Amino acid sequence: MHRPGSILVVDDDKSLTAVVAELLHARGFEVWTASDGLQGFTSYLAHPTQFVVTDIQMPELNGIEMMRCIRAINPDVKTIYVSGGAERFHEDLEMEEQGFAAILLRKPFTSQDLIRLISDVPMTQPQYRMGKTSKRKLRQTSEF
Repeated sequence: MHRPGSILVVDDDKSLTAVVAELLHARGFEVWTASDGLQGFTSYLAHPTQFVVTDIQMPELNGIEMMRCIRAINPDVKTIYVSGGAERFHEDLEMEEQGFAAILLRKPFTSQDLIRLISDVPMTQPQYRMGKTSKRKLRQTSEF
């Protein structure tokens, strides 16, 4: 169903999407991009991936709504949410973390932060699980 080492990057900041996609492609990942949640879901239907890196606050569908649609098809898809203002989504993100081991990476972040998080999640293991997970504290810089 999905391609090993494949990642969907979804963000309404097209410059950030392009930089992240190029970084991941240079690391050997097969990368698809979308600029909002609806396009992200449509892209996932056409190119199912193991990993989704998505902004939260976007037009059409926000990142959490998009992931709910994707998880209806594949509950094992691994997710990193990237956001500079995720406070209003706190409860939803807690449920994502507990139910699906989703990770929040706060903007701004470094390329090393993103690569480290992707590398820490085994690409061959399903991420769906129940229970609490530890919160990740990341060094914040202004690289992105």
